[in-house]
Amino acid sequence: MNETRELSSISSWLRQSARPLVISHRRPDGDALGSMVAMACALQQMGQQPHLAIYEPLPPRYLEILGGNPPLQVWADTRDVLESNCDGVIIVDTCALAQLEPITEFLARAPRTCVIDHHATRDPIGIRDDDLRYFDESASAAALIVEAWIRDAQLEITPTIANALFLGIASDTGWFRFSNTDARTMEAGARLVAAGVDPGAMFRALNQQDPVEKLRLVARVLNQLEMHADGRIAVLKLRAADFEATGADESMTDDLVNEATRLGSTELTLLFTEEDENTVRVNLRSKQTLDVSEFARRFGGGGHPRAAGARLRGNWDQVVPRMIADAVALV
Repeated sequence: MNETRELSSISSWLRQSARPLVISHRRPDGDALGSMVAMACALQQMGQQPHLAIYEPLPPRYLEILGGNPPLQVWADTRDVLESNCDGVIIVDTCALAQLEPITEFLARAPRTCVIDHHATRDPIGIRDDDLRYFDESASAAALIVEAWIRDAQLEITPTIANALFLGIASDTGWFRFSNTDARTMEAGARLVAAGVDPGAMFRALNQQDPVEKLRLVARVLNQLEMHADGRIAVLKLRAADFEATGADESMTDDLVNEATRLGSTELTLLFTEEDENTVRVNLRSKQTLDVSEFARRFGGGGHPRAAGARLRGNWDQVVPRMIADAVALV
């Protein structure tokens, strides 16, 4: 295994591939998608033919920002072609096997692999002799690492790359208001705006195009808000019946966990979403003191100190009360 903090090492590793497969985690957010697209466009400048794979259809609001070149292909639909054609794998914005479940079987026998990430969770991915791992936990977004690499490699930040990178950085910093927003983040944002990004237009595309079904879902989940630990914990719950009643789908749950962070008394917010009868997804947010990534790791998840997630295996009536009880004991 080769682990590096030298951006030039990424370039050296990438030059040895011609048809890399670029992937990220399940239910990709703006940082995952933006990092993937920016990386793929930069690889095209290097003369490569990258492929991008996601595991669910792309939410429509991202199409306007990211465009369609290179296309984001759904792994289940094109798996055979992608497996047979790629000569390298690039994983951005995760190093957690739990977030890569649809592709873990392939990763065990995949070609040489490069991991670029800013999370603390580091599972045994990219640990073979020909692999490469680059971690920077101080980076506010994976896209911030990709932006630094593109500049180090002296590649052009085209309008498509600039939009993708700004999407990634803005998404993971809550539009530059979260505690991970530092001078490096703001400087990168300024460079990308100078390269042609229109922040107002991007914000409207992402956050002001919601269908009425999403607002009905927000209203329903807030109406069922639970408070625990003398108001220090807010719990939001989404079950199958909530989606049926509102006509919403799981793509409309992005950022819903942040609705309860407005409360002045809370330190911890948990959003539980029922995926099937034996799987519950939980998103966690904290404000100042609690490291939710450490808490999430108890349940096989991970993330950042202030934002993390996990998938709980088991019946809703068993796993949800257990995690709430553990959270109450924690705070």
